[in-house]
Amino acid sequence: MQLHTHPSLLFLSTLLVTVLGSTSSPAVPLGIPDRVAQEIQDSHHAPQGVYTAVPSWDTAAKGMSHGIGRAVDDPAAESGHAWEARSTIDTAEGYLLYGPYLDLSPGDYVAFFRLKLQEEAGAEPVASIDSCLNFGHDTLAAMDLNGTDLSVGKYVQVPLLFHYPGGKLECRLQWTGYSSLRVDGVSLFRITGARIDKAGLRAAPAVASGDPHDLTPLSEPRPFPDIFPRSAPPAKDLFVFDMKGQTPDWELCVFTLQGLVNRSKPGLYCLANRMDLTWLNWMKRRGWVQRTHVIRGTSDLLARYKSQIKGMIITDPAVPATKNVATMIASIKDGIVVSPRMAHNLSLPVLDDLRGRWTKNVDAYRWAFDHLWDQLNHHVIACSYPNHLALRDYLVENRVFIFWISGPIDGARPYADPTAEVRLAEQILAKMPANTPVLSYPWAATDVGIGEGPGVGLFAEFGKYLVGSVDCSNLSVHSGIRVADFHQKIPPTPRLQRDKAYFSFIMSDGDNLPVLTVYNFPQLWNDPLRGKIPIGWSISPSSTMLIPDIVDYYYSTATPDDAFLAAVSGIGYTYPDLYGKRFAESERKGVFDGFLAQTAAYMQKLDLKIIWPMNITSPDLFRRYALQIPTLQAIFPDYGRRVSTYDEATTITARNVPVFHAVTNWHDPGTDAENVNFWVSQIQAIAAKHRPAFLHVFLWNWGTKLPMLKEVMDRLGPEYVAVRPEQLAALYKEELSRQPLLATIRPELPVLGGRPTSVTLLVSNVAGAPQHIDASILAGFKNGNIQPAQLSLNPGDQSSIEVAGIPDGPALRIELKSTAGTQEVETELREIPANELASPVAGDSELRFAGHFEADAMGHLSGKLVQDADASAHQAWSADSDTAKPGHIVFGPYAPLDPGEYVALFRIKRTGAGAGILAILDTSADGGTNVTRQKEVTDSDLPVGAYRSFPLTFHHPGGPLETRVNWTGLAPLRVDCIDVWKVRTPAATPTP
Repeated sequence: MQLHTHPSLLFLSTLLVTVLGSTSSPAVPLGIPDRVAQEIQDSHHAPQGVYTAVPSWDTAAKGMSHGIGRAVDDPAAESGHAWEARSTIDTAEGYLLYGPYLDLSPGDYVAFFRLKLQEEAGAEPVASIDSCLNFGHDTLAAMDLNGTDLSVGKYVQVPLLFHYPGGKLECRLQWTGYSSLRVDGVSLFRITGARIDKAGLRAAPAVASGDPHDLTPLSEPRPFPDIFPRSAPPAKDLFVFDMKGQTPDWELCVFTLQGLVNRSKPGLYCLANRMDLTWLNWMKRRGWVQRTHVIRGTSDLLARYKSQIKGMIITDPAVPATKNVATMIASIKDGIVVSPRMAHNLSLPVLDDLRGRWTKNVDAYRWAFDHLWDQLNHHVIACSYPNHLALRDYLVENRVFIFWISGPIDGARPYADPTAEVRLAEQILAKMPANTPVLSYPWAATDVGIGEGPGVGLFAEFGKYLVGSVDCSNLSVHSGIRVADFHQKIPPTPRLQRDKAYFSFIMSDGDNLPVLTVYNFPQLWNDPLRGKIPIGWSISPSSTMLIPDIVDYYYSTATPDDAFLAAVSGIGYTYPDLYGKRFAESERKGVFDGFLAQTAAYMQKLDLKIIWPMNITSPDLFRRYALQIPTLQAIFPDYGRRVSTYDEATTITARNVPVFHAVTNWHDPGTDAENVNFWVSQIQAIAAKHRPAFLHVFLWNWGTKLPMLKEVMDRLGPEYVAVRPEQLAALYKEELSRQPLLATIRPELPVLGGRPTSVTLLVSNVAGAPQHIDASILAGFKNGNIQPAQLSLNPGDQSSIEVAGIPDGPALRIELKSTAGTQEVETELREIPANELASPVAGDSELRFAGHFEADAMGHLSGKLVQDADASAHQAWSADSDTAKPGHIVFGPYAPLDPGEYVALFRIKRTGAGAGILAILDTSADGGTNVTRQKEVTDSDLPVGAYRSFPLTFHHPGGPLETRVNWTGLAPLRVDCIDVWKVRTPAATPTP
């Protein structure tokens, strides 16, 4: 699932990349104007070389933008005005400066940021600066600044050295909120003769050890009745403290205090974001809270709760992990967490001073694991970026262990070691019982943190699931609300019309508590069109424990057109294909069934009968969902489209539970009109030959507005009917009742000449009585065999049949004789011409079909969908200089594969002139960190106007597969599809 975080979470913690001169005082580098050179606080930090001025810009320059702050008059600014953020007014919710998206000649550059502190900040972090391309996706260089890097009341020039390869250059400044700050402008210079340590820009991604493995689930009784610990019901009189104007160190202090205060009975509520007052008013409206009393100022706050504070724990600004460790200590010792500058002004006992204790984050976390683990909660844990603060009331209240795994950007700082951190996390996760939740989020910005996919995958391997809760405020209050039950408003299902295409809109990311509480659901929910369009709103089953009052708001104000379904993939966010992988083989089924049992219990509490899982491809896992959740009516998998045909998109599993795969992706970035066009074309393409049709229209909540849905419906016309998800399931099951067997096979099978090939046919008994089935090959495979050739299925059962042979003819035809009659199943055999292959596929072993992935159904950083009569589905993904940026124009599909040898065939075409390396193709595992095979494609490999297919043979270690096309921008390209086969040895080939 993709998380788009509030801008305050985008603080970049990266390595200072400057080239230092000799240890003696260096001469002023050639070409730096005196006005710049005189304001460099430490001349050693001026990169040495020859400088040439490039047009500079001030804060009001064309192309410069501001996410926060305001223009102020300043005689010391070169233009007489500057841009300012004030700690008493603004919150750190965005960039103080970004832009101007310049096109320059490639080379080495230095950007000088002219900055001034307005207040003393000590050693606290005050800002981060960076240079980047692709709207922040590609960081060239970045640097964190603390109070000692700048001066109070005096402008300082801060240089940032970087290599610029070409593209739209952006320089950004993000404010942290610790001290008021002014920025005058940015001076840019080209530099020659500098030495850039490119290796220091980014750390290598975290690499897990794979140990421990073959685990046995720990048996440790949970000391509280629900999956999550819950507060007592809140006091009828709540004291309210407004966080506006507080610096981050004071915010951390207040949130840890709130956890102590609310541990016995919630009595303190904080206004930390724009929706906290809304939820407070809802609690009052529902009678859970009767009166509120405002606390004005931190002095009054500390005085009121002085008796509950035993002392303070002081963090070390040089080691961010100490914020997390201090929070854990505070939860045990009943203290508050303070920064060094705060400690000077507070008359409290020092319970622990963490300054100078460690130089590495991992050492701080290891100390906490060794010394605090036995005193902390073992049934919930948090993977939390140290600057994510608002969740800490709940973490302190319930004594939750907190850790973090750095990514390539924050991992490049001297205090970070991503691989050491992930290997400690492996040890921590192994010490917890199976089926326990992880709070917060393993991602804080692009390449900050291990990342959503790798993090969720790691948790899943240990039988843990994520409940996204970054900066969820006041959970120590919300979790204390008790709601007896929840019921959906479900209207009757409309009459089936067999000439219609039915579809359900499914809104993403309701598993993420900040989406439910702050953004984006509250805004969508207030749209006047809500209630006039059937929408399936995803929601976390865990929300009934953590934010039941907010869930009550949604259910109470829902209309009959508002349906709720469980997200994503159940009680918490996980990847079912990886779940329990670290446990012994004999234990994995039981671990996953435990996850499903929790899911079933809390779905029932929320009256949820539909589920939206993610990263699940194994038919057996779909069966397990249907069998282990007795009330389940339908499954709506996938975070965006991953299928190519209707037969793949709409099918069934055990108990005849329908499975509706997503048929839509989205453009990011893309205009509303572009996305509407994209959705309409995808829906029409996949439903074109089917009536009635039944479709899952996936909506990416971050890029969706309800008027867009109205336009989609208008554009599709009356032949297409929007219905609630449970109505879609009921209509599809009604249509299924017309046939006894449902046999599913790919409508088209790619084959390589006379190479032995095998494919899977899935047969389901949708009738009301048992059926005996005889299967045989009618045509299409020489020397064919089919296993099993006979099977018996009870109602609602399904089974896989493997068909193998040497392709011979235009189509593979299979006959199924059953108790209810005879039917034929056919798949077109699409032979890949030998003259299209860029190189032969080595060996003669059987190729077992593993997947066909259309380029338009995969991920994209840029490019566009185009019609192409020569493409397999008559459309392809196109990249040219007008519509795309160099980089990964196609990536995915993250389909899980068993360990083994594979072949991936990339079908691409050059559509114009160009020379050199045109693209880099690769296969990878572990979220792209383990590249298993790579190939450079040059102009000589790829003639203009003709598709070529490039085979990559690779060993896959198991888990999700990623295939990528990295476009260099040197010639326009189109990507049609990627076919994948598993290479099977003769011994593995089934025998008749």
